[in-house]
Amino acid sequence: MFRCLMMLLLLISVSMVNAKDDQEMPAMHHVFDVEPSAAISVPDDFPLNKKKRVDCQTCHGIKDMKQQDYEKIDKQSEDFLREGPYSQLSDFCYRCHEVDNYQRDNVHKMLDDEGEIIESSCLYCHKKVLKPEDDIKRDEINLRLPAEKICYGCHLFTPHINALAHQKKPDKKMAKRIRRYQDEHEIMMPLSDDGKVMCVTCHSAHPIDVIDRDKPAGKQVANDDLEKGVVYRAHAWGKVFAEDKKNRLQKLNAETGKSYVLNYQRIEKEILLRLPAKDGSLCLACHAFEK
Repeated sequence: MFRCLMMLLLLISVSMVNAKDDQEMPAMHHVFDVEPSAAISVPDDFPLNKKKRVDCQTCHGIKDMKQQDYEKIDKQSEDFLREGPYSQLSDFCYRCHEVDNYQRDNVHKMLDDEGEIIESSCLYCHKKVLKPEDDIKRDEINLRLPAEKICYGCHLFTPHINALAHQKKPDKKMAKRIRRYQDEHEIMMPLSDDGKVMCVTCHSAHPIDVIDRDKPAGKQVANDDLEKGVVYRAHAWGKVFAEDKKNRLQKLNAETGKSYVLNYQRIEKEILLRLPAKDGSLCLACHAFEK
């Protein structure tokens, strides 16, 4: 089960009376006036109140917090959160809470130390546990959502460059190329029910050996570290890439008021792919490039 840190924050709205007015706290707010549980460790310089409970001043360094107009408080100030600012809110939460207790389970880790399937991982996506050794037809997979949508339950809609651009129906020439490539390499590159490219066209949700390697659905890139994920390394071409995109990037930053940075790197290790991407094999399943 996903153990999200946002559960800790308890999306509730609470009220607090001070000397000025009744003020309603923001909707996303930590519970206060509670005793710290044995599962957390409050730093010595994060003061508890007289009852030894978590209070406003435990987290916030702003003086006379209860007397402030909450709408006017500068949330970017260094003393808004003690010893801040923090790049992510979770970094502050982990000052008291143990990081390991709030990490999501990796559902792609489907084999235990003995190589046996962890059946509970199957049930995130499938309505029932299947037997990989069986010849399972597409309509017997019993996914909880359509195959083209199920990945978005955990992953972003556009997890990498051009992800959205790929999610369309190949033309006749490309579709023919995909079928030929599948036959030549004895792999599976499934399209959605309406014939569009989807996440699992290129990616495999299962680590290798969950499905027999002799089956098209089980042929894929060998696993690297499922916890670490894809690993990149610096490459000399990065300087050329940065120079080529410099003017457009400056224009984009000026228009948006943001500071985007591009950094070209090469893939060192890859996981959960039906064919290697770092040597272009995966791209060639659909695309033909002039030499």
